[in-house]
Amino acid sequence: MDMQEQLQQLLDKQAMTEVMYKFARALDRVDGELMKSTYWEDAIEEHQDPVFPDLFFYNDNAHAFVEPAMKGFRALKVTQHRISNPLIEIDGASAKAECYVWVFHVHDEDGVDKEGILGGRHHFLFECRDGVWKIKHRSTVFDWNQNQNATAIWSENYEDKYRGRRDRRDDSYQYLSY
Repeated sequence: MDMQEQLQQLLDKQAMTEVMYKFARALDRVDGELMKSTYWEDAIEEHQDPVFPDLFFYNDNAHAFVEPAMKGFRALKVTQHRISNPLIEIDGASAKAECYVWVFHVHDEDGVDKEGILGGRHHFLFECRDGVWKIKHRSTVFDWNQNQNATAIWSENYEDKYRGRRDRRDDSYQYLSY
C-alpha cells in the first residue's frame, strides 16, 4: 500500500470512529435525528436489552429503532456512553469494526435511584456511499452489567446542579454543529 492509500485509510478510519462517537452522543443527548444520521436508511440495528435479554430483542430497520430507543432513554435520569478501543478493517467501500462500550445509567426502581453500569462491545458493518461512511449494520454484545443503589450524589433536580442536559439545550450544541 502506498503512502496515499495509507493516508486515505487513516482518514476513513477516523471518519468511522467519529460515527461511533456521534452514535454515543445521540444516546446521551437523547437526539434521535443525530442517531439517524449515523445509519444508512436501509441499515439494520440488532439490539438486545442487557438487563432483561429475554424481554427485548430488536433486529430490524435502524431508523425504525430510533424512536423506541429515544423513548427508553427519556425514561432514564442520566446516561453516559464511553467508546474506546476501536478496531477497524477496511475492504474497499465496506468496513467491519469493533469498539468497547462502557455505559452508565441512572434509573428509578420503586422510588429508589439505581445505577446500571454495563460493559460490552459494538460490532459495526460500515458502508461508504458517495464518500460518506455510515453504519449499515450494528449489533451490541454485552459482556457484563451491574445494577445497584445509586452512589453518586445528585441534586434533587439534576438540571439545577449540573450544566449537562439530555437534549439540544446541552452546552455542547453551542460548540458542535451536530
